[in-house]
Amino acid sequence: MTTRIRTLRVEEFEDFMRYVERAFGHSVNFFRGFGPHIYEPIPEVCAWGYVIEEDGKIASHVGVYPIEVVTAGIPLTLGGIGAVSTSEKARGKGYMTQLLYHAINEMRAKGYPASWLSGDRQRYNTFGWEVASPVYRLSFSRRSLGRTEVPLTPVEEVLPWDVKDHIARLMTLPPCHVRRPRLEALLHRRDLRVWISEDGYAIADGQERDHVRIIEIVSASGKEAEMIHAIIAWNHGDGATVDMSPWDEERLARMMPYTNYCSTGYSGMYRINDLTALLQAAQPFLQRRAACLRDFAVAIGIREHDRTPVTTVAVQDGEVMVEAGQNTESYVELTPITAARLFFGGPAVSEATCLPQGLLALLPVPIYVPPLDHV
Repeated sequence: MTTRIRTLRVEEFEDFMRYVERAFGHSVNFFRGFGPHIYEPIPEVCAWGYVIEEDGKIASHVGVYPIEVVTAGIPLTLGGIGAVSTSEKARGKGYMTQLLYHAINEMRAKGYPASWLSGDRQRYNTFGWEVASPVYRLSFSRRSLGRTEVPLTPVEEVLPWDVKDHIARLMTLPPCHVRRPRLEALLHRRDLRVWISEDGYAIADGQERDHVRIIEIVSASGKEAEMIHAIIAWNHGDGATVDMSPWDEERLARMMPYTNYCSTGYSGMYRINDLTALLQAAQPFLQRRAACLRDFAVAIGIREHDRTPVTTVAVQDGEVMVEAGQNTESYVELTPITAARLFFGGPAVSEATCLPQGLLALLPVPIYVPPLDHV
């Protein structure tokens, strides 16, 4: 038996589709319907899929799909992990472990400082992914909008791909957004519904009529509540929900008065691949928080399975400095799980007591993957 790791080939794309459908127990063409922008037989897209070939056939797969997020002004290209699978006959051979570690190395090589996925927490904790990045789910009802006398702004439901240019023009306005080079393909995603207004749009997931799940809403004039009210009326429904990042502060504050309920959670599981690159990308944001902090310096090591990269973070005279390596005596070592919680706003960590208060005042680093871009 011979095995090797390689990328997916265009000529085997249909065979790959049948493999991944069987591995998950999904119906034919489920994945193409869910992610038409990441499952297409073209070289660029196939290069995002890493497979283990066993005796000439695909035995295991991990997809690493680029997600270009901008959160509170911080641009990051994340590696979105999806379709992690092994064929039934090849399970128990450690193929998934090999591919996930291979994917981590590939993300570092491609300059993806962090990664996102959705899945079983215990399974992916082993490889350094952890729940982080809070999200608010805002709930609106006819009553909550009516009591606050929110008017209905004119909206019209349209085919998503017919308004690609309208969406492309507006989608980067919010402080939390994603750059989507394959937007038209993405808008062919199964069960998307789109409403447009004169200067806005809303995208919903699924066909639920009474309670619409809006996964993205943009209004250049700040009329999100008016659009939500109109969409509920359009569906002759009772309510709607919208997921929002706390980093989307202005819009969140604008919409909260009209909610009848709000719950919290996390936007997914995140992993730090390169802490130095992550903090250097976030340096302008960190700098704004550093103005009144006392000087400090700390070296932070993240203990990986095969390495412990170290990053030194310091504030001196109000200036933030981030460098690779240990450039100060103060040193703290973290696991990848603890690092993800600490730097991306996950559950509390006991190691925080060993860190300078100045560093904790700088964190967390803004990061958010919207539901439309989940892979």
